[in-house]
Amino acid sequence: MDLKKFLYFVTIVEEGQITRAANRLHMAQPPLSLQLKAVEEELGVTLIERNNKNIELTQAGWIFYHRAKEILNSVDGMLLEVKEQGIGIRGKLSIGTVMSCVSYLPRAIHTSQQRYPAVTFQLWEGDSHRVEELLQSRVIELGITRFPLESDNLEMVPLSVEPLVAVQPPNWNVFSRNEVSIKELHKHPLMVLHGQGGKGIFEMFLEMCQSFDFNPNIICESPDVATLLTLADSGVGIAIVPKLAIDLRPKGTLSYAEITPVIKSDTALIWIKNRRLSKVAKHFKEILRSSLG
Repeated sequence: MDLKKFLYFVTIVEEGQITRAANRLHMAQPPLSLQLKAVEEELGVTLIERNNKNIELTQAGWIFYHRAKEILNSVDGMLLEVKEQGIGIRGKLSIGTVMSCVSYLPRAIHTSQQRYPAVTFQLWEGDSHRVEELLQSRVIELGITRFPLESDNLEMVPLSVEPLVAVQPPNWNVFSRNEVSIKELHKHPLMVLHGQGGKGIFEMFLEMCQSFDFNPNIICESPDVATLLTLADSGVGIAIVPKLAIDLRPKGTLSYAEITPVIKSDTALIWIKNRRLSKVAKHFKEILRSSLG
């Protein structure tokens, strides 16, 4: 039994007369009467009692009417949902991000919710290596990560270049200015952001220290920047993190300084090359780019 038969029957019931139903459906009365008879024969029950020109539903007819109406409404809802997802105003977007880049998301998600309130988000966190893994396995559509990139099948939009900063615990006086020389850090316990994969922040910081003829006193390394900030706030040591990570804590609660010479960390929005992005993902990509302006 196809959907047309459901539509024919529902229309007959709503119009209360086959002639009016045929006019509404833009068809002749005899074919519509034959369709009604075919439905009853297929079900093996009488759905409508004929009484002159008016119709009267049997109990089976009322059940069939309500169920057919539910099915037609469900189909209409499905078609609308598919169309809305196709034009990017409905759906779920999966995004992977390194923790130190989470600060890119609030403004972009807020703007997206204002424009497309039916769009929802699923967020995944990990280091750069993990974000690329999630992209390759198609768990996520978009990733926000730091250089270097490991995969060669990625497209990207550069987001920003930011310096590394040293975050000192409360009541420490290692520095009191906006900048701190890397040489001033060599005697202090340090905690450095360290992900998996290629040459990242940890390796760049270590090489810079060694270029000044010392090996830093690294007491902790972690891929989780929030953990390093918590440890610094607890007095364990000085955290070496990208400047953007400071936004993970309430403004003014951390004492930090940019490290000189400057050690830069690049961030980017990435996705799989030649993979067709959903309209939802395309909209979010543009919103994120415009939010950095």
